[in-house]
Amino acid sequence: MSVRDEPIIGRDGAITLAASLVAAMLTAGIAPALATFAVVRRAWGTPLEPPRPPERILVLGHRLEAGAPSADFVQRLSRGLALARRHPASRLVLLGGRGATERISEAEAGRDWLVAHGLDPARITLETESRHTLENLHNHRSLHGINGVEALVTSRFHLHRAVLMAEGLGLSPMPVAAEDRPRIEPLRLLGEGFRVHWYVTGRLLSQALRRRAWLARIS
Repeated sequence: MSVRDEPIIGRDGAITLAASLVAAMLTAGIAPALATFAVVRRAWGTPLEPPRPPERILVLGHRLEAGAPSADFVQRLSRGLALARRHPASRLVLLGGRGATERISEAEAGRDWLVAHGLDPARITLETESRHTLENLHNHRSLHGINGVEALVTSRFHLHRAVLMAEGLGLSPMPVAAEDRPRIEPLRLLGEGFRVHWYVTGRLLSQALRRRAWLARIS
């Protein structure tokens, strides 16, 4: 069975999700609250420009709307385009696969948007097989390895989880925020905090149980 035929969560994901719910209850909600605080701190503290010129600018995809980039995706693409213009030697890497009902992948839709806004298509590399953030980064590592100076562009409340996952895969990208400033969205923030808690719980559980299959997915 190919990766795209596998369930997005699967049995291992269901086990780690259950473990994260148990951890949340045992800590009286403190563990996911700490994860949410980390999300907020990263969202407020991430700059709009990397500290040094990147060789590659990674832009994480976002679900499409009627086959076109969503508002969140346009913000990410706009930041990637601005960085590409300031750093003409950099390549821009778009990460994002195709949804079940979509005609094209997120990466392809992003490329079309960038080209329509004046970026040379020869500067753009696509990763079109992933279905979520961890696969975005895992597939990117398979294509480009762990060497090279990279900037990672995504939405502010998504940055902390994306950076954690990248670092877990041996990558060390410089985070760059898509939006000029954070936007307060309580439900979205709480959801992202729980996703971070789930990822951290799953990683710790995988290491404690020495589950190679689980670790292979996240490291």
